[in-house]
Amino acid sequence: MQFLDWLIVGTYLLMCVLLGLYFTKRALRSVDDFFASGRSLPWWLAGISMTASAFSIDTPIGITGLIAKDGIPGVWYAWSFVLGGAGTLGAFIFAPLLRRSRIITTAELIELRYAGRQAAFLRGFKGVYFGILANAITLGWIIKAVWTLAAVLLPGVNQHLLALGLMGIVLVYAAAAGLWGIAATEFFQFIVGSFGSFILAYFAWQHIGGAGELVNAFVLKYGAADASARLSFLPMPGTPFFVTFIVFITIKWWGNPPPAITQRIIASKDEKNASFATMLFTILAFGFNYWPMIFAGMVSIVAFPEASSPESGYAMMIVKLLPTGFLGIMIASLMAAFMSTVDAHINFGASYMVNDIYRRFIKKDGSEKHYVRASQISTVIMLLVSIAIAYNTESVSGAWYYLAMLTAGYGIVIVVRWFWWRVNAWAEITALAASGIASTLLSPKFAALAGYSAFLPELDWNIRFIIVVVLCTISWVIVCFLTEPDPDEHLKNFCLKVKPYRTFWGPVYRKYPELPYRKGFWMACTRWAIGSAMVFSFCFGLGHLMFLRFTEGLVLLSMAAIFALIILGTWKRRDADPEEVLVSDQMPADSVSN
Repeated sequence: MQFLDWLIVGTYLLMCVLLGLYFTKRALRSVDDFFASGRSLPWWLAGISMTASAFSIDTPIGITGLIAKDGIPGVWYAWSFVLGGAGTLGAFIFAPLLRRSRIITTAELIELRYAGRQAAFLRGFKGVYFGILANAITLGWIIKAVWTLAAVLLPGVNQHLLALGLMGIVLVYAAAAGLWGIAATEFFQFIVGSFGSFILAYFAWQHIGGAGELVNAFVLKYGAADASARLSFLPMPGTPFFVTFIVFITIKWWGNPPPAITQRIIASKDEKNASFATMLFTILAFGFNYWPMIFAGMVSIVAFPEASSPESGYAMMIVKLLPTGFLGIMIASLMAAFMSTVDAHINFGASYMVNDIYRRFIKKDGSEKHYVRASQISTVIMLLVSIAIAYNTESVSGAWYYLAMLTAGYGIVIVVRWFWWRVNAWAEITALAASGIASTLLSPKFAALAGYSAFLPELDWNIRFIIVVVLCTISWVIVCFLTEPDPDEHLKNFCLKVKPYRTFWGPVYRKYPELPYRKGFWMACTRWAIGSAMVFSFCFGLGHLMFLRFTEGLVLLSMAAIFALIILGTWKRRDADPEEVLVSDQMPADSVSN
């Protein structure tokens, strides 16, 4: 790092602080402003903010690790989520529903959807588990990634002080300006992060000699047959990853949008902006951002075999390939990736603390000013908890994988609850409990600790995951029919506010024919299918261009453009206003206004 590099890094950090603090007054007017930007983000800012928050500092080294293990097909760990709540399902199905709910957190949705003490318990549990514990473990993993990279990239700098300094800067604008400041800062961080990613890919291209030489290097390293499988965009039948791929594209992607994505959906101007924002995120995050990281990761694997691990090889490549000035930009881009993730997580973590724990169960009669101050304090607490976990957990990754497995079968029920009136809080509690118990009992580490590992067959992660999903689904469906449904009046109020698709809500709408219901369920499903095809066509079109297969690349990009035009065309015909037409059984459709 030379003076120019440090000057670039310093300028970047100063810009982040100034951008964040600019929105301080607007963010402190209310809790809604602090955590949801007053629900006025335009689609382009909300979408780019989603993308920046999802692009963490450990993303490129994680992609490198996946490629080292399974080749390009390994990236389907991420690509499979194009289909789910974090992708096109979120854009065309969940975004309008979430935006109409006017919630602040997904835990708050529990008491909007369900009634009774069991709903209150579930809301509090989700606030603690998902909002604080799982969130803090994720941040702890990311903090550890900073320490690992800093040790290689900045050997003369104390990596712990560096991470604390960056988090201190994040805390300044995140606590002072809430989501307003975070969204504005993340827009800038997205530009810096993307530029740095492309710079590294460019110098990696120059170092290896282009895509053709990279392919030759893979053939030399792995052999022709193995290299062909590793360079394929789709996993080949018979390869070790193929079964995992099938699991991922069939059941792993089920779920609502992640909390950081949900927060920006509910902060959007209206439903149409929420849908467009989520679609923009899906295109940028899954179709665009990964390819520079994929190419750079592939180069680091074959060009730096002396590295102790693929991840450290990626860091070594940054140090060895980037000249002065460009090194500073790359360091700033990695800082941007780290900071954009930290600010998102501490903000939505604080929203759970205030909205679903403090205001719901501890102090219910505070003023708006009081809760805004509590939101700022909770932001600080969320960051301190994450730092404590990072310092005191030897294997954060192991803890994270365990927590992820605990909710293996939970994703299906939280999708179905939007479409089936019979789902209740007991069903969702059962799903969490069954998933947690089954995944724990099937865990080889727990089996060894409990002394029954000799009686447990050796099961791959894929098989254990499927077993947990099946047991979990059977359990919560049975509980649905063994317990009473939520009161009709509560379900009526939910439908009145959220206006779910009438599919599988027939009994509620028959009892209350005055309820407006949302048309176009099958159109939304069609958009989901076409949108998924569009993102995958765009993604693999870029991939083919990167490997200089221009005919295939241009054909796929043309298909992506056609799919996009079809989606926009249906939106223009059916969505002249932000909401589709809402129809009541008591009046004709053309007499009902939005």
